[in-house]
Amino acid sequence: MNSSLDPSANGQTSKECEICHAADWKYTCPRCLIHTCSVPCVKKHKLDTQCSGERDKTAYVPLKSYNESTMMNDYTYLEDVSRQSDNLTRARRELTSKNMKLKLRQLHKQANYLGIKYFSLPVGMTRNTKNQSNYNQKSRQIYWTIEVNFYRNNEKNHYLEHGFPGNRPFHDFFHNMLFSETPRGKDSFSIMRHELKYFIDAGLEQFRVALKKEKAPRGEFVDVTGILDMSFLDTLRGETVVEYPTFYVWLKDDPQPSEILSLEEKRVLIRPLKRSHEEVDHEKEQDEKRLKMDNEESKVDELEELNEENKVNELEEEEEEESRVDELYELEEESKQDDIEEESNDVKEKEDTSE
Repeated sequence: MNSSLDPSANGQTSKECEICHAADWKYTCPRCLIHTCSVPCVKKHKLDTQCSGERDKTAYVPLKSYNESTMMNDYTYLEDVSRQSDNLTRARRELTSKNMKLKLRQLHKQANYLGIKYFSLPVGMTRNTKNQSNYNQKSRQIYWTIEVNFYRNNEKNHYLEHGFPGNRPFHDFFHNMLFSETPRGKDSFSIMRHELKYFIDAGLEQFRVALKKEKAPRGEFVDVTGILDMSFLDTLRGETVVEYPTFYVWLKDDPQPSEILSLEEKRVLIRPLKRSHEEVDHEKEQDEKRLKMDNEESKVDELEELNEENKVNELEEEEEEESRVDELYELEEESKQDDIEEESNDVKEKEDTSE
């Protein structure tokens, strides 16, 4: 606590009111420790110094002045801060969770519409945590996270790239990553290119690229080398993707990676896969269910917000009531003091009269 605000620290041991200097003080301001004698003096002090009259919960307190009351005040303050922090964190998580669910639903819907069998893993799993694939409503396209593994003599260099637009030719991905003078992205391309100098020297024309098949027997891949000049969506169309696609890259003159046990040619699907009426009806039904659940969640959130507002209002009313009680108490104390002074004056008058 700031000692300059404490009258006793400045050598002021007088018991007189520090505002009117006409009577002994009765009250001490919780914030600045000014001594006052009455409610008018308290109000004048607050008006003159713009003091709130509330205790400064973070004010410095010397160790010699630290007592059990101070400790309880600190404990209460820390509990309040912790509670507010928990409430904000919980609200932020709920909002983030809702946004993530909505974005994931849009990504699923758009990917499936484009003929890509898209699946996501439970929240918290490694692949789910790393995935940043998303559907952008403004540009109306999917921006993909892509896993790519470069193989040479069965030694693997693994990279994870984010934000590649689905409407771009797939060879643009490798051009940006390895050959562009002004690459887009936040990765350390100089380190990456140093590690992949062997592939850069060979050139993109010597690449062989295979897509790992998901939800298929181990070691099954699709050769997409011949369609690198087509859009990335054409590469994925008709395939299964779990969170994000995984590609293996090696040079044509090098042996095939040992992890590839089966390599089939890519069948290009120019148009999105047509869905049956049953699939369309099922999707509509699922959308209606999700919308209903979202509405119910929204109602629950509104009720929780109203409850929180009511609690806040109740607390404010309690604080106002406590403030009124304190003022009444001060007025009562002042009235008692005035009565005592009047009685004392009456006694003196009687004594003077009798004399």
